Amino acid sequence: MRNTLISLIGLSILLWGGWVLVRVELQSAGTGEAYAGGLRERGFLLGDPGGVRSKVSGKGVRVEGQVTADYSRVFDGGADPGGSVFRTLFEAGLSLETEPLVGLRGGMLLIRFVNQNGRDGSESVGDFQVYSNIDEANFTAIYEWFYEQELLDGRLRIKVGKVDANEEFAYVEHGGEFIHSSPGFSPTIQSFPSYPDPATSVNVFVVPSDTMYAAFGLYDGALQEGIATGRRGPSTFFGEPDDLFLIAEAGMTYGEDWRPGRVGAGVWRHTGTFERFDGGREGSASGYYIVFDQVLYRHNPSDPDDAREVGMFAQYGWADPRVSEVEHHVGMGAQWTGPFPRRDADVAGVMASYVHFSDKPGSAFIEAGELAIEVFYKAQITPWFGFKPDLQFIANPGGQELPDAWVGTLRAELAF
Repeated sequence: MRNTLISLIGLSILLWGGWVLVRVELQSAGTGEAYAGGLRERGFLLGDPGGVRSKVSGKGVRVEGQVTADYSRVFDGGADPGGSVFRTLFEAGLSLETEPLVGLRGGMLLIRFVNQNGRDGSESVGDFQVYSNIDEANFTAIYEWFYEQELLDGRLRIKVGKVDANEEFAYVEHGGEFIHSSPGFSPTIQSFPSYPDPATSVNVFVVPSDTMYAAFGLYDGALQEGIATGRRGPSTFFGEPDDLFLIAEAGMTYGEDWRPGRVGAGVWRHTGTFERFDGGREGSASGYYIVFDQVLYRHNPSDPDDAREVGMFAQYGWADPRVSEVEHHVGMGAQWTGPFPRRDADVAGVMASYVHFSDKPGSAFIEAGELAIEVFYKAQITPWFGFKPDLQFIANPGGQELPDAWVGTLRAELAF
């Protein structure tokens, strides 16, 4: 009942925002995120009531929220041709900067609440990679809570608490607007402490130069034992089960002023016990990944506030096929921000993601792999409201004998 009520409130806000847009007949809007300004200019639907939001923001306190709503329909193929599903994701966060509050430079405390409601759309498709990145069984949780401290003029950063590891590891910048899950992180990473199950952790980040970085994270590995860490506190980090997920990534950035890019490589290891497909047991699981981001074109490189650009990403992941359902993953795609005149904040994208399933004796896959292709166009109606039609083609869903699927999704995003 609570999940349904929260989702209905979020949907009501979303529908009201759409009604307002129709009434004022907006043609276009900028990308600013200021609390103040008119309905067309401000970054959040609720703006700055009574000036309270801007006042507390000046003191290092930020309160923000977002509703994401997806309606999807299987046009053809999959497990349930013609099947449809609607789901919502409600997020609210509070962050406190320590310098304006207590005079401690470089510190920040964050608490983030999440509610997801709606049926899992992949049930109608049967896909392995998950075509909507908000799909999950209904849950409500204090999703993240952590303290972060920068030291040595930002060269060292320490982050302790319940953290979504994908915020720091295995991500690609130019994959962020895709609805499909795999551009978020490689599906080869087993029991990765990310949506919907972040975990208690200790993270250390080092930036030895302006172009190099290194990161290490130690996370609660209880997810491998079937414990949903996203709905729990730190008890399993300090007690049973004593499994851990460890991850490290290093990389470099380049071309900051013209065509910036980034390449990174990571390794991960889970200390838990994994069942092998041949019926045996393995004392751990491990793998590696590579991520690559590259800006191909910038409309106005001399203006840092001009976001119009074309960027691409590529990713590769490998895991031990004796215990991992996916041995290889390859993904590639591109995003175009500002594709049309006077639509500087709109984004268009196309990507492909392929997973090669384990072929070890005992694995349940019939097909060698699954391929997903996605195209979308996001119309940023105002800085606080975006509407994204999305189309995906999924070949060999789930590696089973299911017909290739065509899936359409309409996503709405509202920041309040």
